[in-house]
Formats: sequence, structure tokens, C-alpha cells
Amino acid sequence: MNQSEVNTNSIRAFALAALIFGGFSIAFFFTGFLPLVFGGMSIICAVLSHREDRPFPSMSWWGVMLSCIGIFMGVLILAYAIIAFVIPMMNDPTYYQEMKNLYQNLYGINLDDYFLAQ
Repeated sequence: MNQSEVNTNSIRAFALAALIFGGFSIAFFFTGFLPLVFGGMSIICAVLSHREDRPFPSMSWWGVMLSCIGIFMGVLILAYAIIAFVIPMMNDPTYYQEMKNLYQNLYGINLDDYFLAQ
């Protein structure tokens, strides 16, 4: 196997990894933070698949596009979670008490102890 075959295989591998991670970033957008991780990995793999003497692989472009969409949707989910749950919980004592009861009943976690431990 000569050097050009090795370069071609590594370019394809990074381009395919960029596409897969971009797909994962869209598939897991509802978690809020995983699209940021997978999208970042997709962009890194896309950059690693680029060579100066060759055009940018199409799988890398698709991976970057998918990761940008996934990152955008993940940021929207995180913003919604903060606006809908965290800010009202900090401003409204009755809402905070309801959340404490909910977490205690569902998960067995005392939110006061949890927040103090962080």
C-alpha cells in the first residue's frame, strides 16, 4: 500500500466520521448537550479530512451541515430548559417547592442538598 492510498483511506474515514457524528448531533438534539459534543467532533473530523491538494469531501460538508443544525437545535433546547424551568424555579418559591417534591418523589434527590454539593 503506497502513501496516496493511505491518505485516501484516511480522508474517507474522517469524512465518514464527520457525517456520522453530524447525524448523531441531530439524532440526539433533544438532550441539549450531546449535539454540542457530537457536532464539535463532526467539525473536527471534517477539518481533518481536508487536504490542500484535494477538494473538500462531500461527506464532510454534509457532516458539518448536519452538525450545525444539531448544535442549533441543541442550543434551542438548552435555552428553553433554562427559560422554562430554571429561571421560574429561582424566582418563584412555590414552583421551587413543587420541583423539590417532584425530584424527591421521582429520584429520591433533595434539591437543596444537590445544589449545595455543586
